[in-house]
Amino acid sequence: MGHSIGIITTFYFQSQPAPGSVVNWVYEIPMANPNVAADSFSHIQSFALNASIIDDRIGFGVTPSPLSFHVSGTYHGDEETFRSKIAPEFLRTLPTPASTKIRTLSWLDSLEDMWGRPLPQPLSGYDAHDNFYAKSVLVPETTPLSPAALLNYFTYIATNGSSTSSWFSELNLLGGPASRINNPPYPSAYSSRNSLWVLQHYGIVPATANGDTKPTIDFVNGLNDAIGMGYGGYLNYVDPELSASQAHEVYYSPSVYERLVGIKRVVDPERVFWNPQAVGE
Repeated sequence: MGHSIGIITTFYFQSQPAPGSVVNWVYEIPMANPNVAADSFSHIQSFALNASIIDDRIGFGVTPSPLSFHVSGTYHGDEETFRSKIAPEFLRTLPTPASTKIRTLSWLDSLEDMWGRPLPQPLSGYDAHDNFYAKSVLVPETTPLSPAALLNYFTYIATNGSSTSSWFSELNLLGGPASRINNPPYPSAYSSRNSLWVLQHYGIVPATANGDTKPTIDFVNGLNDAIGMGYGGYLNYVDPELSASQAHEVYYSPSVYERLVGIKRVVDPERVFWNPQAVGE
């Protein structure tokens, strides 16, 4: 939104005390076929909506591949509760994990563990770059992913994922009982405050492609299409292939978009701040 309206010159933060410890947890779970994957994710989705287990202390995401689920998350509670109450319900009905890692870490160690590298970054010479194409899907809590959509999605991954160059898919929990993302203490331009999942589909164009981005774009579009139509998207996973009108429909609710257009007309009537998907285009 800011890229359509102005430049932020000052940030104000309200900090919170760092937690004393965090439980980081990871499961590698084999998936024999798309039917097993669809049934397994249906259980994980039910787990995510189970108010007797889920509260605002837990977060996790699922990274599927043609043969497995990589599930990682954090729990801001004690490890014994996670092992005795949360983990058994999560694993119930799922295939036996090929590996399990559950550890209590300090706050900073937890962040580094999730990122997989040290937190400090160089002030110069930073060279972590990708030539990539990404799309997203926001799934509402009121209409979770159906068994048919999940089977179609995991069939697409099983059929096409192994023959495609580097890519990943992440299904991250946004909602569920007591979600702080869905219940902010203030209004914002982010309108999807009823989401259960955000899916990021990310394809890397290989160096050997000689500028041919079409196979990567087609594969990532196929991931979105396999889920089905009618869902919104997440603005921070920008899809440059969308027209302005398509982006406005996918990223904003009608009421929020009209409010943003009203602000744009007042503070930037000359359209100084512009991009191909800018508010007001």
